[in-house]
This record gives sequence, C-alpha cells and structure tokens, in this order.
Amino acid sequence: MITARRVTTGTFFVAVFIGIVGCGSKDVPVQPSQQKKEPLVAIAPVQISSISSAIDLTGEAVAVNFVKISSTVEGPVGYCPWREGDRIEKAGQKLIEIDRELYRSEVNAAEATLGVARAKLEDLKAGTRPEEIAKAKETVRQLEESAAFAKSDLDRISKMVESGSLPGESLEKAQVEYISQQTKLSAARKHLEMLETGYTRTTIAVQEAMVKEAETKVELARARLAECIIAAPFAGTITRVYVRPGDMAAMKTPLLEMVDLSSMVIRVAVTEAQAGDVREGTPAVVQLDALHGKTFHGKVVRAYPELDRRMRTRTVELVLDEQADLVPGMFARVKLILNSMADALVVPREAVVTTPAGAHIVFVVEEGMAVQRKVNTGIEEGDRVQILSGLCAGEKAIVKGHEKIKDGAAVRVPESGKAPGKDSPPSQSVPSGAPAKGENK
Repeated sequence: MITARRVTTGTFFVAVFIGIVGCGSKDVPVQPSQQKKEPLVAIAPVQISSISSAIDLTGEAVAVNFVKISSTVEGPVGYCPWREGDRIEKAGQKLIEIDRELYRSEVNAAEATLGVARAKLEDLKAGTRPEEIAKAKETVRQLEESAAFAKSDLDRISKMVESGSLPGESLEKAQVEYISQQTKLSAARKHLEMLETGYTRTTIAVQEAMVKEAETKVELARARLAECIIAAPFAGTITRVYVRPGDMAAMKTPLLEMVDLSSMVIRVAVTEAQAGDVREGTPAVVQLDALHGKTFHGKVVRAYPELDRRMRTRTVELVLDEQADLVPGMFARVKLILNSMADALVVPREAVVTTPAGAHIVFVVEEGMAVQRKVNTGIEEGDRVQILSGLCAGEKAIVKGHEKIKDGAAVRVPESGKAPGKDSPPSQSVPSGAPAKGENK
C-alpha cells in the first residue's frame, strides 16, 4: 500500500511539471482575437492632370466711357427731348440747348463790326481812285490862286501902310491871311502827293490789326453762344436725365448722364498681398448673376499703377472673350488664374503630410508596405496638390490612415481602395484550423 501511494504521488508531480512546461511552449495555437493585424489605409493614384492656382474675387460691370454733362451757363432749357435708355447715334449730336438771346445779339454785333473793318482794309489795299486824285489837284490849284492873291494883297497893304494911307493893323491882318493860305496850300499838296503815291504799309498794317481784333471778338461771341448748345462727346446711351425743357439750368449743375456700352469692363479689387501676381493678360473666369450664372472667359487688360490707400487694394479691369449683354452695375464673380499647369503630377490634399520640421512627405504603398517619400509641392487647387518631385505617375498614395503607420510598416488596402468608415467595423478573417463563430471548441 505505501509503495503504491508513492507511485501515485510521483506521477502527480510529473504531470504538473509537464503542464507548466507546456504552458510556455510557442507551438500552442493563439486564438484569432489575440493576433495583431496590419492597419487599413485608403489610397489614391498619383495622376497627371491640369491644375491651376487662382483667387476668387467679386466685382462689377462698369463702362469706361461715362460722362456726367453739366452746364457752364445759366438760362432756361430750350431743348432736351431725351429719356433714360435713348440712344445717341454719333458724337457731336445735340443733347441740350439753353436759350440766351443776349449771346446771339453779341454775335450779330461782332460780325457787323468785322464787316466794316474788312471793307476799309480792302479800300486801302486797292489804292486811290482817279477821281480822288483829280479832286485833290483842283484843290491845290485853288489854294495856289488864293495864296497868290493873299501875297499881292499883302504887298499892296504894306506900301499903303508905309505911306500912311492905312493903319498898321491892316498890315497884320494881311500877313495872317497870307500865312493861312500858305498852310492850307502845303497841306493840300501833301494830300495830293499821298494820293498819287498810295497808302503806306503802316496804314495798311494798322487796318489789318483792326480786322484781326474784330475777328477775335466774333470768335469770343460765338464761343459764348456755343456754350448754350451741348453736344454728345461720343455715341452712347442716356442713363439719367436731370432736367426737362423749361427748367432753369445753373452753372456746374448736372443735366444728364450717358455711357458707351461698347466700353464695358469688369472691374475688381485685388488685395495688396496678391496685387503683385496680377498683370495684364492674366486669364480669368467670370460668372454674372444677372445672366443666370453663365460662365465667361476673359483676361486682365489694365492694372492700376497704384493701390487704394484706404482699402489697400489694387484695381484691375477685365474684358470678356465672348459677347455679353453687360449693363453697368452688374455683380460679377471673378476667378483670376494666377498660374496653370496642363500636365502636372497631382495627388489629393489628404495625401500630403507636413512634418514638425515643415517638410512634406507622402506615403505610398509598395508590396503591402507603406514607404515614406519626401516631396516638393507646387500649385494647390481645391482638394488637390501638385507634386514637383518625389513621386511618379501611377503610384498609390495613402490618403487615410497615416496616424497608424510609419515608414516600412505593413498595411492592408481594401479592395475598393478606401478605408472603412467609423460606423462599419473592420472585417475579421478566421485563421485556418480555428473554430468558426458559433462552433464548439
């Protein structure tokens, strides 16, 4: 009995020892729930596509040729048949006339004075007529006879005064008469000489100056009258009328406004930070709410040379490539294309990871492993980023699941290429030889 007990006890200790050693063996299979699985990731191919950098702005349609016409004279409006929307067919067409009879009278008076001055100048240039010379000669002959008679009368009276027949006062009167006749004769002879030789250049020049003065007065009077008639500076459309016939126009008071609809542009304001990137020729995409959101293409034709000092913006103007019925004041949504690439390497924005040091990396899947690539990025547009270097077209970039992986780690990619959502649990595979769910071990 003792011997048998000892055998039984030794057998028990051997069994316990074998059980302890068996618990540490690696050959014992582990249940599926205890296996560590590779993280699931979503991928997207590196594609060749067009990409562009742009800025979104708002603006409005404006007319470059716009004018607000005001009056420079005062008076009642005599002519103004226009209404908003009327078309002015050509430049120079009469728009408004202000009645001022005083200015018309001044023109008539100045023109009459000019006519007299011109007629007198023509007479001077034509020279003396023969009948005037004959008349002057007759006058000289008569004065010569009068002077001869005065001379003989002076001699006779002088002898009689010497003899005492006449008083001395008679001699003085005879001398005065003789001198007077001589003076008249001298003047007549000079007048005859002038008629025979014609008018001097100085006389003609003086008269020509008088004609020019009269012409200037006529021009001044006509200019004053012309201010009463306001003509269109260009062909266009009336947008606003402030007066009607009979209203009293005052100086510098607006009368009407007009625009040239063929000079329409889209005007936008670019912020100071982006002003240097916009220049003439920059392409643009424009949408107009008033035209049912239709999209137009255009380009920048003018960039203002300075910034708005209050708003710190730079004004630029665009013209559309297509014909559009633009109206001043239309609201425009503008996208300026600053840079564009037709065949760029592009990945989703989620694929690019920024390291703490500021570098950009992208994980790609190669033979079931995540491989880290350092990349240089370029243009960003929406949810896409251009890759300048570090990737090749067709490679599979990881776009979801970065937080679970590192360089060289094994990863799993679902058949769809997308990681499962938060609401759907990941699928579990059952190892070969393990009991299926619901079976007894």
